Formats: sequence, C-alpha cells, structure tokens
Amino acid sequence: MPVERNATNWCGWGWAASRYDFHGRRDAFLGWLGGRLGVDVGAVHTPPVDPDSIQLPGIRLSDADLADLATAAGGPDALQRDARSRLMHAMGRSLPDLLRLRRGQVSCAPDAVVLPGDAGAVAAVLRLCRERDWAVVPFGGGSSVVGGVEACDPRGRPVVCLDVTRMDRLVSLDPQDRTATFQAGVYGPDLEAALGARGFMLGHYPQSFEFSTLGGWIAARSSGQQSNQYGDIADLLVSCRVVTPQGELRTWNGPVSAAGPDLDMVIAGSEGTLGVIVDATVRIHPKPATYQIKAVLFPDFARGTAALSMIVGAGLRMSYLRLSDEVETATYLKMGGGGRAKELGLSALGVFGFKDQRCVALVGAEGDPRDVEHDMLAALAICRKHGGLSLGGSPARNWHRDRYLHPYMRDDLLDAGIAVETHETAVPWSRVQAVRDEVRQALNDALAAQGRKVHVMAHLSHSYPTGTCIYFILMYAVDPDDPMAQWRPIKASICDAVARHGGTISHHHGVGLDHKPWLVREKGELGLRLLRALRREVDPSSILNPGKLVD
Repeated sequence: MPVERNATNWCGWGWAASRYDFHGRRDAFLGWLGGRLGVDVGAVHTPPVDPDSIQLPGIRLSDADLADLATAAGGPDALQRDARSRLMHAMGRSLPDLLRLRRGQVSCAPDAVVLPGDAGAVAAVLRLCRERDWAVVPFGGGSSVVGGVEACDPRGRPVVCLDVTRMDRLVSLDPQDRTATFQAGVYGPDLEAALGARGFMLGHYPQSFEFSTLGGWIAARSSGQQSNQYGDIADLLVSCRVVTPQGELRTWNGPVSAAGPDLDMVIAGSEGTLGVIVDATVRIHPKPATYQIKAVLFPDFARGTAALSMIVGAGLRMSYLRLSDEVETATYLKMGGGGRAKELGLSALGVFGFKDQRCVALVGAEGDPRDVEHDMLAALAICRKHGGLSLGGSPARNWHRDRYLHPYMRDDLLDAGIAVETHETAVPWSRVQAVRDEVRQALNDALAAQGRKVHVMAHLSHSYPTGTCIYFILMYAVDPDDPMAQWRPIKASICDAVARHGGTISHHHGVGLDHKPWLVREKGELGLRLLRALRREVDPSSILNPGKLVD
C-alpha cells in the first residue's frame, strides 16, 4: 500500500512519530558535537513553525480547470487541492528544502496534485497539461535531496504535481527469466515484500528505501547499500515504459542489444524531464541462503582504501564494502552506535597501533553458504594484509539495524541549530585521498569565512574495479538570520573541489536544482546540447519538471 503521507513528517524525514534516539546518549553527543563546532548546542532550540500558519501561493487554476484535471486523472478522488497535500508535494528533503519548510518559507507549491491509477490516466493528464501549458512535476516518494521535485516553474506557469504512488502493483514475474515488472509508484518495502513472498529479491536498498519508489530510483539513477553485489538500479533495469507529452516510449525488453544506444540508459537519470515512468521490468535474484557481515578496524583511511580496492580487484562477490574515515568512525561511536564499552575497547587497541586515526570497514557477502564462506575468508585475508583487524559481526549488525534511522538525526539536530548536509561523488581509486582531503579543506575554508567551524565525515561505498563512491556528511551551526545564504557557498565549495579532480557531481543523488550549475563541467557543452535536444523531442513545450537537470 502507498505510504500515508499525512503520517509522515511534513518538514523532515520519514514518519512523523519516529526519531533517532542516539541510544540514550543524545545529550552527550550534542555536547561533544558542540565542542567540535565551538557552539553551545544545548542553548539553541529552533523548532519548525506550525504548518497551518504557512501561507501557500494561491491556486492559479479555475474550478473548471480543476474539474478537467480530475477527469483526466481518473475522477474526483484522483485530485488533491487542500493545503496539506500541496505542502507535502512542494519540495523534497534536501537541506535547503528543510531550512525553508521549517521557517514556513514556501514560495512555490503545486496548484494541484493528481494521483493517476494507470498509464492511460497519466497520458490524459499530460495531454491536458500540454494543451493548457501547465508545468508537470513527477513525484514518487518525494525523498530527493538535490531539489529534484520542487514544484516550481521558471516561466511562472501553473504547476501540477503528478504523484505516481497509486500505481504500485506487481504486474508480472517470470522465474525463468528472473525478471519482474512493477508499476513505478511501488515503494521499496512493498516491492521487496511482493518478491519475497515468491522467493526472490531485487537487492536495491538505498537509505531512502522506506520512502522512495521504483520510478524514483530509476529517474535519479540511485544506488543501494548492497550495490557492490547486485549493481545499482541502472544495472537492474531491463526495460521501462515511459509516458511523454509526445506519446508512449517502451524500451526493448531483453538481455542485451547492439541495436544503437540503450534507451534504458537514457531514461535512467533523466529525473522526470523526459517523461513519467509508469512501469519497469527489473532483474531479480533468488533470496540468499545465508549472509555474513563483519566489521574490520584499520589503522588509517589509506590502508582501508587500499584493502577495499584490492578486494574489488580480486573479483570477490561482496554485498557490503563500506569504509568510514576516522572522523565518521569516532562520530558513530559518540552517536551511541557502539556504546561506552566499545569506545573503551577501541581505545585499548592503541597499544597495537590503532590510535586516533582508526577507521572501521563493513565487509559482507550473501548467497550460497560455500561461496559466502570463501569470499569472506579471502576478503578478510586481504584486510589483514593491510593492517586490518576483524571486530566480528556485532558492530556491523548494529549499523545494519540503524541504517534507515540515521536520516532522522537531521531533524533533531536542526532543532538544536545544527545543519546536516551530504554530498557524494565517484572518483578513481588513485584520487580518493586527494579528493577527500581537498573537500574537507574547502569546507573548513568556507565555514571559516563565515566565522564558524565544520564537522566533516566521509565514507567509501559502492565500489568498482576502477574507483569508488565517496560520501561526505558535514555538520555546522546554522546562521539563524539567513540559512540559505549561508548554505550556498558551502555547497559550492564542495562541488568546486570535486569538479577540480574530475569527480562526478553526483554518484547516486542526481542533479536536480542543486547540482545543475556544475553539470556542464562533467558533460561538456556538446553533451548538454544533446540532453536539451532529447528534451525538446519528447517535450517541445518544456512542461516536464522544468528547471531541473538541464533547461
């Protein structure tokens, strides 16, 4: 069943009633973080405004327009125009989104929200919007962290939010081909439950898993936490059906083709600018018979990085390969991830060379028991060659238990006046150290220019033979007078540092509005012209998610 949006946090992450509890160590963590940032965190309390007090922009569609829109979408129940629905579909869940929502600064909101139940209704809505020159923002779980679903139009046209989450059925499953077709609005837990009941799994577990959809994964070209074994969503995509203002596109449903460019790879990462994904066929896998996941302690980040690179290069089939740098390792311990006893135990390892620069990696495998045993033994042997010490399965299971809870921490910290921002990139193995160090220095310089300090963490995940994803998490004290003006140079400092080293502007979050200025440095002018040409061909009136990705 679709997520009940009224039960979710209108200005933050996930369920309204859920919070990350820091395992009872919240005050201790805030005190420690305040010391790192040079601020008294306990003295700040900045709760969000009352949502009922927010004045949304007026609806620009007439009653007749709304009636026509409801008819196109499938009936009166498929149209929402109340303030709460418009607010819940106004933005995603990026830091800029949260900063504005919490202060009640909502300058753009959809004029109406439609929830079509099938591809025919989607096509009817797009036809009507094209005829009347209304912008359309496709919307799934709404979990974008790059401004990918903001209900705005640079030309000032009315905006219709097209919510696909009523299209959430398993259409078909072929156990021989190991493929399944779902409607694009299915949420992650429902998708896996439908497959699990039949003995299969997709294996795509982004951190947004509980609040994101199959169509959104494809549109943003997302990666899951076990992508080292199963691949990212583009690897899992077999074919898709996309409704555009110019008609319906069905990509070829087969294993591989040399008949020109792969249109699935054109749709993957298109962020709703080429059409509305209505269903998709994906590769599925038998549920694994067993799994192992262990934590490994490394004396420093460089040796941990070298170990991960060698594990991937050896062709071992790992489901988890994640390395936290020394700052992230220390932060997780302070957050309550290991407890005081674990802190003391790690401190005692100093006599063996594991001092302040220690880093923790998670190494895991799943599948046939013999294969898992072989690959884990080989991976742990490589870790030992690089100075790694196995800590067993308990720390890894603790992280696995909390993996979907960590995003809730942003809301708690914003209440205390601390912003949490993320940025991810992918770089060759040879540039990992340089990019990590330069981004950290760039952030320190950007915050120092504002008279503030920053807490920067990084981890490696989603590794490949030639390189890896570096995921940055930063925390800083919010400027209460103008948090958006504060955020812009901070974001620019990260993007500029990544671009200088040839890193991608996004490994799996997408482009949206936030990364758009840097896309030309990755694609080049000719590449952007090609993307614009694709948009013009399927959407000559530029009604689809205007302003995102490329103009």
